Amino acid sequence: MKSTYRPTNSKMFTNGPDEHVLPFGDSSTISRNIKSASQPTVNCEPDDLRSYLLQFYKLIPFFIFLAVISSAGSSYAKCREIIDTEGRTVAIPENIHRAVVLSGTCIETIYILGSLDRVAGISRSIIDSALCNFIPALKKIPVIAQSIRNINIERVLALKPDILVTMGPEHPLGMDRKTIKRLEECGIPVVLLNLESLDENYYSIELMGTIFGNERRAAELINHMKGIIGDIQGKLKKIDDTRRIKALYISGARPNYIAGGYWGKQDIRVLAGAHNVAKEIKLFMTTVSFEQISIWNPDVITISASAKYTAADVINDPHLRHINAVRQKRVYKHPREIAGLFTPRVPLLLAWHTAKFYPELMIDWAGITDKFFKKFYGVLYHGPRD
Repeated sequence: MKSTYRPTNSKMFTNGPDEHVLPFGDSSTISRNIKSASQPTVNCEPDDLRSYLLQFYKLIPFFIFLAVISSAGSSYAKCREIIDTEGRTVAIPENIHRAVVLSGTCIETIYILGSLDRVAGISRSIIDSALCNFIPALKKIPVIAQSIRNINIERVLALKPDILVTMGPEHPLGMDRKTIKRLEECGIPVVLLNLESLDENYYSIELMGTIFGNERRAAELINHMKGIIGDIQGKLKKIDDTRRIKALYISGARPNYIAGGYWGKQDIRVLAGAHNVAKEIKLFMTTVSFEQISIWNPDVITISASAKYTAADVINDPHLRHINAVRQKRVYKHPREIAGLFTPRVPLLLAWHTAKFYPELMIDWAGITDKFFKKFYGVLYHGPRD
């Protein structure tokens, strides 16, 4: 095809009759040069060339977009999938650098794994717990939520976390599904760890070890926990069913706020070899009448560390004066430092309960606690020892 492009002054673009002159020259020169190169010719009127250039420039953002998508694709290819305790498959980055953790049970494990420096935000409820007594570094982490159920999503997004770890709606104190959905729609992977049994406790520790890349330390923690629990269960075999005591666990502002049978066989009192007198009430915590407590007539009453009263208050409460536990002064409030059901410290809480239920087994719960604190928190236990 013969070129129809003609410059305004063709002589200023010509260097000789036989030289290739590109992109400008007279029509015969351009045609000869193109044909000699065995290339098809194109119409190149000045306006057409400008149009081609403009269209090319318009495509530049598109090429940039393709480059970004390609880069993002390679990044997403580095994700991995894990399964949380609610059975959800969650895609998370291969390497976690910034995590938001709203559950105290999980922040404790992350500390033991040596990964607290990768936690970018926590909840106020963690700061208000006893954890800060032996993990003071928690106070340096930004607080971005009051609790699991009271979070500021904008503050979470501002931290640009790789992952958010919390308890889910299947747990009585977990995050609601609406909030989880909003977080995931904003691109934040949410891992739900509902620790309602020893097996789920072990699994969550193993999973945290996988997520934060310290499986060896996680296995060490699990084996130590299983060792303590195994020793206690071995000693409990000496207690036959006829000797098993009846136990009640209370908390809250008044001693008639009790723990029901929500946990079933995983209830800490059941694990410690007792009969839970409130097992028929399938609730986590609830209020009952003092008359009902009198009917149950527990042999031992244990009190949550967060309760607003002491063991002496319960013993001196006229509503409870006829109960075996009160008459025999077998009412105990456990230390804050070992509080927390289905945390890494659950063997310590189990040892404490078993020691109170069956003193004849000679379980040295304080000695067990000393060794655990030194090994996994690097500090000595300074709480009550009675």
